[in-house]
Amino acid sequence: MRNQATPRFSVKGAFFLLGVAAALSSSIPASPGVQASAVAPIEVPVRVFDGAKFVDRLKIEDFEVLEDGYPVSVDTLTLIKGRTVVRREGPEAQRPNTSRTYYLMFQTVDWDPKLGEAVDHLFSSVLAPGDTMTLVTPTKPYSLQKEALATRTPAELSKAMKDLLKKDIQNGGGQYKEITRELTRLTRSISGSQAGGRTATEDIEGELDTESAAGFGLEQTIDHYRNALMTMESIRLVDEKKLLAFAGLLKGVPGQKTVFLFYAREYRPEISPKAIQSLISLYQDNPTIQGNLMDLFQLYKHETTFNAERVKKAFADAGVVFHFIFMDKKSQRVFGAYMREQSEDIFPGFREIAAATGGVTETSQNPAAAFVKASAASQDYYVLSYIPPASGAGPGFRTIEVKVKGAGAGYSVVNRIGYFAR
Repeated sequence: MRNQATPRFSVKGAFFLLGVAAALSSSIPASPGVQASAVAPIEVPVRVFDGAKFVDRLKIEDFEVLEDGYPVSVDTLTLIKGRTVVRREGPEAQRPNTSRTYYLMFQTVDWDPKLGEAVDHLFSSVLAPGDTMTLVTPTKPYSLQKEALATRTPAELSKAMKDLLKKDIQNGGGQYKEITRELTRLTRSISGSQAGGRTATEDIEGELDTESAAGFGLEQTIDHYRNALMTMESIRLVDEKKLLAFAGLLKGVPGQKTVFLFYAREYRPEISPKAIQSLISLYQDNPTIQGNLMDLFQLYKHETTFNAERVKKAFADAGVVFHFIFMDKKSQRVFGAYMREQSEDIFPGFREIAAATGGVTETSQNPAAAFVKASAASQDYYVLSYIPPASGAGPGFRTIEVKVKGAGAGYSVVNRIGYFAR
């Protein structure tokens, strides 16, 4: 009988919205030493599709590779399916590392049963003995024990991961949900203060405790709303430095590295522009209220919190395949509040990272179906290697473009956009 007490996942540290680099550093193996060589070859994983079907019949002469716009000679081609080298062309050299490391990262405040179906697919159809996997929930990362895939059934491992994920999503989303509820009631209170609605104090007293509600007027309510709004923004902040650190750590991981980010669409309770304009007109003799209301216009502006160009180059250089699964959902209608979609600062950046690394972006209300598509896109690939041309430009980012010649011109080709020459 199996020892049911054997842990299936081990905690590796704390996690704060993609600030995962330090927490995962202990689980990432050290980068192997670079062999002495005048010029190290560049390896480019390439996936070629005819519609949704992977094209596996291409030969080395079918590919054209350009670095910084100039053609380079492809030395070797390796076709890999899963973890198996199916075909190899070119001089006998060191074979590509076919080990596989997966990172599944979840940023959502609500548990969706479809996430459970995605986990079932992960263990039944994606992971195989020898693979490594790290789960990053909204509260902490976990590493799957190396022997688990060989000693536990997919059903056992799937249940363990679903239990962890559901618990952490529900626990981790508590503060975000509470701030959302607070913003909603404050929004309704402020909106009700215009055109003869209930006063701020009257509306709040029934929903907040008496001590916190005592003395609340419109000025205090707007200030309270502004502080809650700033707290929400600090919780959901994506830190560029941590993203770059994460990419740097992944660069040292050998073999194929695949990241799946599940990100749920967000909605934020806001005071409608019409209500703000009415309040500005109604309280034009109160400079404090006027100033607080004008501040809200600035807080409502969303600016991207990380430089997508810099981050996507770092992930491409690390050889990571990044898949962005955007979990779409409809906004709830809330009386007295304008529910604004607030993922517009997140979506473009992560979509760019996915495209730059040869990954995909899937937007769906069904994260399980989106995960099936994304994971299938990572299973089979070619590895092309070449010696980079000498360049007098010195260190910097060099672009890589891969084309299929002749009849394959209509195929879709995905690969990382380049690397940093050092």
